[in-house]
Amino acid sequence: MNARWTTLALTAAIAALGCASEITAVPRADAAASDIAASDGPAAPDAPDVVDAPDVVDAPDVPADVPAPRDLPPDDVDQACPNNATDRCLSFPPGPCADLSDGRERVVSFAGFRQDHAPSCAGAMTSAGPDAVLPLIITQTSDVNIAAAPGPSDAVVVALHAADQCGDARQEILCVNGSSAIGAIATARASSLPPGRYTITVATARGLDVRLQTQVTAARPRLPGDLCPGIPVTADGPAVTLDTSRFATYSDYGTTCGYFSTRALGWADAVFSYTLTEARDVRIDVEGSAAEELFLEVSPVCGSTSQAVPGCDSGLPVGRTLRNQRPGTYYFTVEHDFEVRPAHTLTARVTTSAPTLPGPSSRCPGEPIAAEAGTSSADVDVLTPGPTLACLPRQRASAFWTLTAPGGDGDLLVNVASSALRGDAALQVRDACEGEPGFGCVGPEDRAARSVWTRLRGIEAGRRLVVHAATNASGGALTARWFRVPAATPTEVTGNVTCASVARIPPEGGVFTGSTADATAVAAPPCATTMSGCAGARGVLYRLDLPARRRVVAIERSGDFDTLLSLSGGMNCPGRSFGAICNDDWYSTDSQVEGVLDPGTYWIFVGGCGPAQAGRYTLEVSVLPP
Repeated sequence: MNARWTTLALTAAIAALGCASEITAVPRADAAASDIAASDGPAAPDAPDVVDAPDVVDAPDVPADVPAPRDLPPDDVDQACPNNATDRCLSFPPGPCADLSDGRERVVSFAGFRQDHAPSCAGAMTSAGPDAVLPLIITQTSDVNIAAAPGPSDAVVVALHAADQCGDARQEILCVNGSSAIGAIATARASSLPPGRYTITVATARGLDVRLQTQVTAARPRLPGDLCPGIPVTADGPAVTLDTSRFATYSDYGTTCGYFSTRALGWADAVFSYTLTEARDVRIDVEGSAAEELFLEVSPVCGSTSQAVPGCDSGLPVGRTLRNQRPGTYYFTVEHDFEVRPAHTLTARVTTSAPTLPGPSSRCPGEPIAAEAGTSSADVDVLTPGPTLACLPRQRASAFWTLTAPGGDGDLLVNVASSALRGDAALQVRDACEGEPGFGCVGPEDRAARSVWTRLRGIEAGRRLVVHAATNASGGALTARWFRVPAATPTEVTGNVTCASVARIPPEGGVFTGSTADATAVAAPPCATTMSGCAGARGVLYRLDLPARRRVVAIERSGDFDTLLSLSGGMNCPGRSFGAICNDDWYSTDSQVEGVLDPGTYWIFVGGCGPAQAGRYTLEVSVLPP
């Protein structure tokens, strides 16, 4: 990306009022120090006419409940700003760096900076690089536009926090993600941001320079329901009908199941709230006046997707059931594609019933797991967060099952999976609910994995184990199952660097070790692309012949390099790329592929993410009933 194109693109992103991905700040108290003069923005006009909604009222004022930043000089940053940013959160912005509210474009360098933060919208590759922190001071209620352009083939994430909550992903005001590999700039807008001190965190994948520009303007008037705290809906009361035709034509908050979980161009949203005085099961139903489906998400913090109650649903009408919801005020965002949904009427209703208490799966030791190859399932909506597993960030629910090791020879293979399309899973097998875990935590860490497996070796018959499963998914189910598989002694394999010297895997699978140091680019896995950063992957080859329909799980592990694993079919090596199963980074930098395969010949490519990634590896292949 050249500097001239970047400057023009940044200017366009800032100038286009409705073209940036936009998020409205949760109203906060004045968090500024006494030397900042605060003044309210212009008042909102009267709300539009509301049809058949006697209980719709103007949005109430939000009480001042935000503590002021520490009144101390910055003691955790350098007294200079060589990179146009600092490496860590500021004790008292602006610190050594210039305030971003001046509107000037800055080139942020990451030389010598580390990865200190984990923004909620950071992807697996984006979160791998360094980050930087810059100050922003607002003197009156304002709309803030932020545009960040990453370097060539790099990705950038921008997160906005109140200064006293810097670095806390659950307290983000906004978070956006962009990648120059598809010509994108991370653009965001925080509407009606109260006066105060803020920080902007910029994170990258590769650590290339980022061009950043921020524009602060007086807040524009907005209608009730267009911004937090939303339009109240009385639980078990009449439906509320809201006309959104005069709402902003962009999504202020968005939902995690709308348009690839981003606040995208051409999307819009509305906000409702309801209050419970006692624990209840809650049913939310929203109807729309057009054919385009709606997206619905609930949060205890208005506008916060990072703190959303598990579950994000879509449809027309759209509904959401929440079990045993605790007393308090909750907010639900309804999002739709503004460009293809020209009608604007939304009708929302909230009904309640007696609470459904958490089942046995929510408490350790849980229920007995199903027999071999059977599936045990738990509804995420009725689970509780439970103890945190170290290998799954931002955990939302836990489930427990007990497993008594059967007799016979072999190892135990245990699987936990999430049915949610955007949900990750993790598991840890223990000997008891308390005390040290018997086995390691298996999960994606900073990557993504919906189905995770662990092999337990040398488990004697009758040993009682606890399977602790967890997910960060919104809704869906957690499932667990186990298999008895032949005991596997690692077999060292060498020379399998070409199709002529491919290594054969027994029909029952096995565990294999080797090195890719001398491998050449013998295959072109579909996930080894420029955009993934894995183009030019080189590795070794294995062949697996299946006499019957089977489920195959293959896992590549290495402590030396970033792995990449691919499985493809066909009589000719290295197999057909069409329909191949390929993965980079399932368990952090380890990889996994899984699929139910028909009888035939299959080829497994064991390599690294890019030509420089090579070294010692372990390949574990399990062949199971379908």
